[in-house]
Amino acid sequence: MHKIYLSLLIVSFTYAQSINFEEVLEMTIKNSKDLQQQQLNIDSSKLDSKMIDYINYGKLSISEEFNRTNHAGYVFNSKLSSREASFRDFGFAQVGDMSNFDIQPTDLNYPDDRNNFNTKITYDIPLFTGFKLSNQKDILKLQEKANELKYNLDKKTLEFEVLKAYNSAVVAKDYVQALEKAKIAVSKIVESADAFHKEGFVTKIDVNEAKVYELNINSTLIEAKNSFQLALAYLRFLSSNDEISDVQELENRYFHFPNEEELYKIALENRDEIKIQDIQVNANKKSIEIAKSAYYPTLYSHLEYGYNDDKLTIDDDKNYYIALVGLSLTLFDGTRDVEKEKSKIEYVKATLNQEKLKDAIKLELKKAILNLEAKEAILKEKIEAKNLANNILEQAKLQYQNRLISMTNLLLQEANYRKNESMLIQARYEKALALANINLILGQNIKEENN
Repeated sequence: MHKIYLSLLIVSFTYAQSINFEEVLEMTIKNSKDLQQQQLNIDSSKLDSKMIDYINYGKLSISEEFNRTNHAGYVFNSKLSSREASFRDFGFAQVGDMSNFDIQPTDLNYPDDRNNFNTKITYDIPLFTGFKLSNQKDILKLQEKANELKYNLDKKTLEFEVLKAYNSAVVAKDYVQALEKAKIAVSKIVESADAFHKEGFVTKIDVNEAKVYELNINSTLIEAKNSFQLALAYLRFLSSNDEISDVQELENRYFHFPNEEELYKIALENRDEIKIQDIQVNANKKSIEIAKSAYYPTLYSHLEYGYNDDKLTIDDDKNYYIALVGLSLTLFDGTRDVEKEKSKIEYVKATLNQEKLKDAIKLELKKAILNLEAKEAILKEKIEAKNLANNILEQAKLQYQNRLISMTNLLLQEANYRKNESMLIQARYEKALALANINLILGQNIKEENN
């Protein structure tokens, strides 16, 4: 039994993994199913663009059509197509002296069943579509670019989520470590109270108070450990790595902070949402051109070469060709005007959304900067508060040892110190999150910035 437990313990340590932010970020980006789907969208949009090219190249087809019929028109046509028609097929055998034109010739109206094979190669190509295809290709190219931007936008959002999740795990770990230190410190207080009680310097109440406080620390530690495991579980989910068992130091994003106006310019240059909106504006502009294409004539061509006979053949005597060029111009269609006006409206709406987005980013940045300034000020205060609380706690310990204060007062200072310690841990996390949020608002990739 001990050997089995030891083996399991060795395996557990072998596969346990302490990970830093860069590692978990790389794993998450590599294994993200959402990013993989976005990449497939990019690949699909590239194929859409190629489809327009292939339409411009035209369509080459080969076909074989077979029919058997006694339909007078089809039989006569197939004989003409295979160059086999004779005067008998016209019914001339029954006309006689050509004096009775009301005779209904049997050979013409009631022909024998006939097989017909039509083997042909056709080539159809649009010669001019009123610039519709070229504008459609431009829109598809814009869509391809939009999908690439959407991929990068999702990547940035995922990076932010990973940083938040990773730092949450670090904070949970720090809180566990702080409570473990508190447990040791409180154990010493319990031991001290117990020793004083044996010497008769304090009552049993002091000992029990310390033990109650110790039990509360233990229960809080259990909750903190559970929170840490939950944070690790989320990291494992994001990264698709089930072996993560620990995290390292808190991750902060440090970058140069110019004035607010400069930051706004950076955000407008980098934000993928702005670039996507630009694409939407351009796409709607192209849609107007597509609507205008309905007013132009269209020019097309059809080429055909084949063989027609009552059996499969490639006899040159049975071949034929067709070369056709067609021109089509719509003289009146009221829906064209409607489509053009609707396209113009969509274009104006896209430009309005673009301006609205810029205003929203400006507000978002302003709020993020104010939030960061507040978090930095709070962190500074929390560092000082923790140091003061620690000094007060150390003085309280001395006062208790000299029996100048009660156990209640000592535990009160201990609790106050632990509270300030946890608030400092949270303040560090919130500042790191505020920095990462500004980085996201500026449209900057965390991973690329590090590289």
